[in-house]
Amino acid sequence: MALINFNVPKPRPFNYHPRYYNERKERLEEMKAKARAELAAEKKAAELGYVSGLQKGFLSESRANSKLHRRKLERQSTLRFLIILIALFGLFYLWQPDIVRAIFGIK
Repeated sequence: MALINFNVPKPRPFNYHPRYYNERKERLEEMKAKARAELAAEKKAAELGYVSGLQKGFLSESRANSKLHRRKLERQSTLRFLIILIALFGLFYLWQPDIVRAIFGIK
């Protein structure tokens, strides 16, 4: 019976005392981590199409919608140009119908 030893030594406790503690640095690191988390959340929300009210107030358009807005304006300006061109052509036809018929070969 002497082969079984029930006196198992307990582990030594971890007793670490830092030599220098910078409270300001710790607060700064916490603020940085919180800011990174907020930026990641805003980036994820922007990918989903949500723009915060603060960004809407300062920016006239969100970055995601700027290309779509420009394309829409280009389409509108092209359509406006075609309407004006057709109107001018119609006025010219009313003013000089013989010249227009001669250009297009209409008798």
